[in-house]
Parts: sequence; structure tokens; C-alpha cells
Amino acid sequence: MTPVDKSVVVKALKDMSAYLQLKGENSFKTRAYDLAAERIAGLTEDLQALVEQKRLTSLPNIGESIGAKISDLVLTGKMSALEELKALWPPRIMELMQVQDLGPKKAKALFELLGVGSIDDLEKACNDHRVRDLKGFGQKTEDKLLAGIALARRSMGAGGRKSLGGVEAQANALLAWVKSAPGVIRASLGGSVRRRRETVADVDIIASAADPAPVFEHFGKFPQVAEHMSSGESKASVRLMITDLQVDLRVLPDEDFASALHHFTGSKAHHIRLRGIANDKGLTISEWGVFRMGADPAVQKKGTAKHEGAQEKLPIKDEAELYALLGMQYVPPELREDWGEIEASIAHTLPEDLITADDICGNVHMHTVWSDGKDTLEAMVRAAKELGYKYVTVTEHSQTSNYAGGLSLERLKAQWGEIEQVQEKFPEVKLLKGIESDILEDGSLDYPDSVLEQLDVVIGSIHQRYSQDEAAMTKRVLNAFDNPYLHVWGHPTGRLLLKRDPAPMRMEEILDKAAKKGITIEINGCPDRMDLAAENVRKALERGLKLVVSTDAHSVGELKSHLPYAIASARRGWVRKSDVLNTRDVKGFREGLVRR
Repeated sequence: MTPVDKSVVVKALKDMSAYLQLKGENSFKTRAYDLAAERIAGLTEDLQALVEQKRLTSLPNIGESIGAKISDLVLTGKMSALEELKALWPPRIMELMQVQDLGPKKAKALFELLGVGSIDDLEKACNDHRVRDLKGFGQKTEDKLLAGIALARRSMGAGGRKSLGGVEAQANALLAWVKSAPGVIRASLGGSVRRRRETVADVDIIASAADPAPVFEHFGKFPQVAEHMSSGESKASVRLMITDLQVDLRVLPDEDFASALHHFTGSKAHHIRLRGIANDKGLTISEWGVFRMGADPAVQKKGTAKHEGAQEKLPIKDEAELYALLGMQYVPPELREDWGEIEASIAHTLPEDLITADDICGNVHMHTVWSDGKDTLEAMVRAAKELGYKYVTVTEHSQTSNYAGGLSLERLKAQWGEIEQVQEKFPEVKLLKGIESDILEDGSLDYPDSVLEQLDVVIGSIHQRYSQDEAAMTKRVLNAFDNPYLHVWGHPTGRLLLKRDPAPMRMEEILDKAAKKGITIEINGCPDRMDLAAENVRKALERGLKLVVSTDAHSVGELKSHLPYAIASARRGWVRKSDVLNTRDVKGFREGLVRR
């Protein structure tokens, strides 16, 4: 039987939680499935092996009952308990959970009272004015539901999530707007954006100010606000134009900023582990601060120093102090996923030299007007010089990629002449002749070896025939690694975020051969790709593989704008400066590419 991908297990666990909420089960039971889903999502071990070796329950948040359901799915291809729950409801009932302000309780009432079992049913009921007459709803709720339906229809196609690259500019603009509000002392992005996850559901901003009212008023006047969703004592939410992005702003006293920023950065799995460590030390952690055991965060929030034996809140200037109170090394936001960082932090063995953009000496992987780029080679090299790069690799698309202006043998050799001319104009930047050669269906590269051996850098990438099954795709890549002139495996899984899933392949087997052959692995910074994913970056590092952090730039602007996304993927994979070849000077870079 084909192994069940862990993403299928994660979805099943989340569906169990949702259906149990519809059924009216208590929050402790439903939350257990959400926590289990988060645990499996961050799993770096082989899930199939864990099940077969009956070691699932050794994982945090996986008890006997949930472990049995996961095993059922992995071993049989279906989760019987989930199928039984689904049978109680209409097939499209989960669509209702995508509608803003419509929780499980109201969804259940709409189904039982009006037979609403889908967004289409709900829209018809609202248009027929049948919802407003129900107890607990009313005309105002009916109007809100119609607006929520329109929003849900726009976002459901992407599962409600958006790519980091698609929202970050707007999120940063809003953060700058908040920082300019009257009385703001500190402000920062939080949540998935701060952790640099590839996709995000919403944006969190945390700010500190003595009086939150002027900050919320200024927040609501941001020019791109489409809707004011809610407002309270310490939180306000808006929906933005264009992206339909929901942004939650929390404003707290400055003494609570560090603990609130930490809390709302997440992840939940990371926080659950920290709360356990804090409890063992007689402490409690919340967005309102760190307290001695017995302290009442709600009372402390109101400014009462002591209450029923509660001790005063411990002062926390920044997140580093919070971790220090727990006897732990500071954990950078990108690492807070409970993927081993807790144990490393306790042991003070977290890497302190995680890669940064300032470490990059050369730009790897770029395209010009010779293929499908937007700018000339000279313009790209001039921009690279201005950005401080010491070398660039010129890697156009190859001849099979005719849809992207791929270079025939004649045009490839003609470009070499221009490379020499541009090199004379910019002696400060070393130009390396290269190509992004297509890995064909059988694993061969689409230029003869006699041509490839004349190039400084050969990136091998898959651009077509993604429909191959796991066995064929794995063999395809393994065969490509046998070519002695291939240096770099480009955008390895071929994924396009929210558009195309990663190609099916046996990644461990492929990385094992890459290590044996001395292949370098690319971390591609195109924001639609961010490929390789962090979990596979970790696997590459475990095998001692070298990496390149690349821009895959197709324009002058992308030389700069793409790099942060490559850095984000690298940092989330625990990559240090020494792991990346293009942190070296040109001599060291070229030596690092030499095959074994």
C-alpha cells in the first residue's frame, strides 16, 4: 500500500476536531486533536516507521486513543472514527466553518433548524431572510453572514491561507503605520509572519502604548482597510483590501510587550512545551507576563500586585530574558515549531550563527532577457554590484524549456561572448558561466556533456512532467545525479505554494545519493516556491550536504526581494553560515562545487 503522507494525517486530525466541535464535545477533547495535528505536521521522523514500530505514543500530545486513530489511517488508508463522524452530517457541512463569525454552535443550529449543510444552503437561507428569525441571530447577523460568505468563497480555493510573499509587503506597510500611531512605544509583527512560515492565515501585530485608544483609532484609518471587524479593550481586527487579509492588532502596556510578542508569535506547540517547563520551575507564562506559581494573570492585568498569595509579576524586558528565566538559550522566532529547538535550547546547543542576508557573498541562479528574465545581463550585474555581491552565476533556462526562452546550443555559446564583454565593464563582480539545465523525464540533462563541462555552474531542475509517480520521479532525480557535470539540484521539489504540491519522491533516498555524489542543494528564494521546505533542509544538513541560498531572480528587483525568502527557509531549517557555499568568496564557492 502507498504510504500515507503526513499532510493527510494532519488534515484528518483537524477534521476530527471540527466534527467533534459540531457534535458539541468539550473543548479539551477537541483541542487534543488540534495539538496532535500540530505535532504530526512538525514531525521529522518517518511516520510509517513510527506506526509500524508502535512508537507513536512516545511523541508529545499523542495519546493511546489518538495514536490508534492515526495508525488506523496510516495502515488502512482511512480513519474509521472520522468516517463515522462524517456520516452524521451533510458532505459539505465543513464549508460553514470557513464563514467569518460562524462557529460550530451556530453551524449546528443552522443545520438542525434550517437544514443548512453548505455555503450555498446558507447563502440561500440568508437571501430568503430565514436566518434573521432564528433565536440568537437577527438581521444584523444575517447581513454579516452574507459578507462572510463572499469572503469565504474568495479564500476557500487556497484553503484560507495565503503565501508569505503575497502578504508580507502589505503587513509591513501596516506595521509601519502602527508604529507611527500616537503613543506607540514598540511594535512588531507576530504569528506565522514573524516565524517566516511559507503560508499564513492572518497577520498579528503587537504594540505597546500607555493608552491603546489613539492607536486603535489610527490603525482603523489605514488606507487599505476594507472592513473593521471587531474592537475591544486590547485588540482590534480589520480586513484589508486586495488580499482580504485579516490583521489583528493588540496593544498592551510596555511592561507586557515582550511576553505578549512571544505569546502571539507562537507556535502553539512551542508554547505548550514552554508552559510545562515553566510549571516545573514554579512559574506560569501568558501574554500578560511571567508569574510565580499561584499568581493570577487576570489580576495582574488589572494592576494588582498581589492577590490570594500571588507574587508580583517578574519583569521581562525582552524575549531573551523570558527564555533565560527558564534556564534556556534564546530561540529565534523561525525555530519555534517544537522541532527539537526546546531540547537544544535547554542544552544551550542551538546554532548561534544562523544564516543572515549579510552573509551572502554571491548571487546564485538568475535569468536575463536571454531567456525569460526582464532585464539585460549588464543591468543585472550592475545591480548585483550595487547590492555588494562579489560574484554572480549566469544561469539561463536550457533548450528544452522553449516556453521560457531556453537557450539553444548556439545561443548559449553566443551568450558567453556577452558575459566576457560585461565582465570587462564590471571587474569587481566575477561572472560565472552557467545554465539551469532541465532534468528530463529519464533523468538526463538536456545538453551534451561536452557542453556542460565548459560551464562553471550547472543547476539541474525539473520544469515539466510533474505527473510522474513517486518511483519514477525518484529514479529521475537519482539518474540526474550520475551526471558528473551537475553541481546544484535546483528548486528540488518543484512546488508552487498554494498552486502545485511538491513532486512525489523518496527524499531521504535522494539526499543520501546527493551526499554520496557531492551534489549541492538549492534553497530557492522565489516567494512562490521557498523550496526546499525546512524539514527537508534539516535532512540535508543531517547528511552533511552543502547548500546554496539562491534568488532565482528574473529581474533587477528580484535580486534583492527574493533573498529574504531563501534566508527564511534556510533559518527555519537551522542552516548556519558555514553550511552555505555562497557565503564564501568566489574561490571557496567554486571549490565547494567540486563533485566527489
